[in-house]
Amino acid sequence: MKFSVLLPGSLLADCPNLLHKTIKTGVVGRALAVFRVERVIVYDDGHPASKKDAKVITRLLEYMETPQYLRKILFKSEPQLRYAGILPPLRTPHHPLAGEKEAVGDVREAVVLMSTKDGSILELGLPQKGFIAEKLKAGQRVTVKLVLKRKNEIVVQHTSPQEYWGYTVEYKPNIKDALEAVGGDLKVGTSRYGRPLAEVQAQLLTEAKKRGGMALAFGGPYTGLYEICGDRVSTYFDFLVNTIPGQGTSTVRTEEALTATLAIFNFLLR
Repeated sequence: MKFSVLLPGSLLADCPNLLHKTIKTGVVGRALAVFRVERVIVYDDGHPASKKDAKVITRLLEYMETPQYLRKILFKSEPQLRYAGILPPLRTPHHPLAGEKEAVGDVREAVVLMSTKDGSILELGLPQKGFIAEKLKAGQRVTVKLVLKRKNEIVVQHTSPQEYWGYTVEYKPNIKDALEAVGGDLKVGTSRYGRPLAEVQAQLLTEAKKRGGMALAFGGPYTGLYEICGDRVSTYFDFLVNTIPGQGTSTVRTEEALTATLAIFNFLLR
């Protein structure tokens, strides 16, 4: 089952400064990776801080998802990344530690450093550079398999990983565009005003398995999906569910709802 998550730009609106925004985004990024979310769409939900904070969320999540050995190449000095050093490591399969995924047949993320007349030179995060017999654009990130180790280089080829390989991150100017971007995936909105999941569980699971993918949308700290979508909320989603019925607090934070909801559907669908 493929999971996509739609997050509001106002997710960080209740954070007083960039340090706290970074901390909260780190919690979110870990939840996304733990439950193997493959696609993240950050949308502008209309809050005054949404558009600006959406850029912060997007950049921090992209930074978290990038293997450590490629970050200095792909990320320059940027204001949003001032506190990126406190972000927790994901430790997903595409974030190997030293000594891991170095053998022939292993798969790694790489970045194109330059092209030559014979092919392209890649940064693999290993003592030797990678070589692929194909001209690629400098700065392009690619997934490769180690094919042949030579003294000064490692020959690689394109591959598609067979295990969880992180998430992609993108931005959409509104929730309508975000939902359209997920295509035929089952669109599930989460809200305290939705129907308790237990009431629609059988129908929802049947439909999710039929479609093969689920997009889970969340509201922000100040406006939920009913406020964000207005009278179109019922037409935007296939299901509107409450995944935390009988909550013990007056409010549930978006990052808390995210973790709870992903845990439930991970159990039910995988």
